[in-house]
Amino acid sequence: MKKPYLFIIPHGGYKVPDELSDLCVLSQLELFFEADTGASECFKLKELGTVISTPVHRLFIDVDRDPYSLPPKSHNGVIKTITSQKKQMFPPGIFPDEIAIAGMIKRYWFPFHSRIEQALVASRFIITCHTVAPVAPPVAADAGSPRPIITLEHIASNGSDITTCDEMLTVKLLGILKKAFAGEKYTVTTPFCIGKPAKRYIMYKYAKHLVPMIRISLSKALFLNEKYFDPHTLTIDPQRIQNIQQRLYECFEAFTKYL
Repeated sequence: MKKPYLFIIPHGGYKVPDELSDLCVLSQLELFFEADTGASECFKLKELGTVISTPVHRLFIDVDRDPYSLPPKSHNGVIKTITSQKKQMFPPGIFPDEIAIAGMIKRYWFPFHSRIEQALVASRFIITCHTVAPVAPPVAADAGSPRPIITLEHIASNGSDITTCDEMLTVKLLGILKKAFAGEKYTVTTPFCIGKPAKRYIMYKYAKHLVPMIRISLSKALFLNEKYFDPHTLTIDPQRIQNIQQRLYECFEAFTKYL
């Protein structure tokens, strides 16, 4: 029997590959904030389906990018050269060689996507799961703009041959999430919205399959704040994470009747 969901968490890892541990100049604090902090914990919803994540940090191997999108052609491809704050990741003139890059892609990127391919046949709905900074970073198209608490994205069939989800399904899920997170005030903009999807690899690659898909982005403001986060130990209040996880579980469980 097919499981209700396939939860894909592409950016929840914090690991620096061994090949780059002596090259990376970023601090633990910077690495912590550059990841989709808390995503692996908030979306740990194995009772509702399959959860696929990666331990590696998105700056070093981004599984939501084409594996052949590399510097100098792209600085925001499968391996980055700068952070979202436009800070250089490596010393001047230093960059991983082709052998190291090929090895990391083989070890992290391809197995991640193989697991997705295997899980697709047993899944009824795909949720790609992200957490985002409360304010869009300098590299973003909307740099400096406040972000909603929850954003849903899908690709509608508007003259394109690619569709990930029916518009009404996205609206239904957003309505369920609104009720569950209505009391959260951690944004100065519209708290819940359906956004225009960025052209990211996973959504476009798996839109070719017949399994509907939505991308969800939670604002990190929900837990990276003075009340729930200790910047000295880089720890988030586990009860807060559990509370968010439980609400997400209840939302997706309620949404199954529309699948």
